[in-house]
Amino acid sequence: GTMPSALLPDLIRPVLQHFRTGRRKEAAEAYARILPLINFENRQCGLRATKTVMAAGGVIKSDAVRHPLEPLHPATRAGLLELATECKPLALRWGK
Repeated sequence: GTMPSALLPDLIRPVLQHFRTGRRKEAAEAYARILPLINFENRQCGLRATKTVMAAGGVIKSDAVRHPLEPLHPATRAGLLELATECKPLALRWGK
């Protein structure tokens, strides 16, 4: 199994399905499409990424985080949403 964040489980699923059925090329292609978003989430945002995308998608009202975390820098937030928009995770459109 995997332990993806709540940001993109719908995008991880096809990767695993392709892999489990022996379609490694398709799995690698699907993973390559979402890897920039995964890396940005892991290296720049942490759990704040999920809250930011869910707030942008109308799933939650606020992406506020508790101390000791700080809100995402506006440029980091913009970069995250740009990558997320390209990948089209469910969280970005679920609440609309």
